[in-house]
Amino acid sequence: MQIGWCDFIKGRFSKASKFHSVGIEFGVNDFNVSTLKKIKGKVCWVKQHSTSIDNWQTELKTYVEKNLLTNTQCNIALSISKYQLLQVDRPAVEDDELHQALQWAVKEQLFSDDELTIDYFDPPAAASNVKKLNVVAISTRDIIEIRDGILKAGLALNIIGIEELATCNLLTPSNDAVITLKQEEGGQLSLNILKNNQLFFSRRLRGYENLGSFSEEELKIGVVDNLSLEIQRSMDYFESQLRQAPVKKVYISLDTIHQNVLADMIKQVIFISVENFIPDVTANADMPIKSNSFASLGAAIDNASLIA
Repeated sequence: MQIGWCDFIKGRFSKASKFHSVGIEFGVNDFNVSTLKKIKGKVCWVKQHSTSIDNWQTELKTYVEKNLLTNTQCNIALSISKYQLLQVDRPAVEDDELHQALQWAVKEQLFSDDELTIDYFDPPAAASNVKKLNVVAISTRDIIEIRDGILKAGLALNIIGIEELATCNLLTPSNDAVITLKQEEGGQLSLNILKNNQLFFSRRLRGYENLGSFSEEELKIGVVDNLSLEIQRSMDYFESQLRQAPVKKVYISLDTIHQNVLADMIKQVIFISVENFIPDVTANADMPIKSNSFASLGAAIDNASLIA
């Protein structure tokens, strides 16, 4: 990657940021930003911002300048619509050959002619004795666009990661497994099973993209039963195939004004606690907590690189 001398000198000698980090999520239609700042030694969520993803580079540059965020460390979370997440057998090659071997394996599965950037992470548990890897694949063109837009806005790019892992940062570490059921407006449902802030299991549930348009009565006719069945199947797999203790709780953040009612209805079917998803973070008391900012918040908290 080449950076012009003017940009390099500007970044090298600018004042350090007063903020701890910025997290950015590239969503289906929206571009979400969360900012953290250390206040009396404690990291606090102090800003959130959402705008259309159209022309995001110009919007971000203006936002960074207006809010004095130049040179702040920046972590990215790609929403589930922006990449493919696959679980594959670990190729029988040496570690230094693993990345190249995965490139071929992923390309064969996705039948893609695009140049792909891939990275991987180990699952905490597997359903067999065969070693598995979770592999993320995204268009290299998209990665370059993100990188260039972030740097031109004046932020210090640190991590490009994914929504599932960003979500892991939002819960209090616990030995009890929990499910997070999360959805962007008009998007697929992302079902994740987490324990001790590690991602054990992940699924994308199709067919619920219009959930926000359903009335309370319509939710009762089929939607609750079908969604509860998917949750139950995921819990059964987690227990029987991954040999883990039962899930203790479900956290939901869904695209519906009837979320509380929906939580109660799901609870009556699966017989475990179902609650609204509230991130475990100290937030500015004057700032309303908006669920569309959760992935960007998780990115801001993140300290481990996945891609780039």
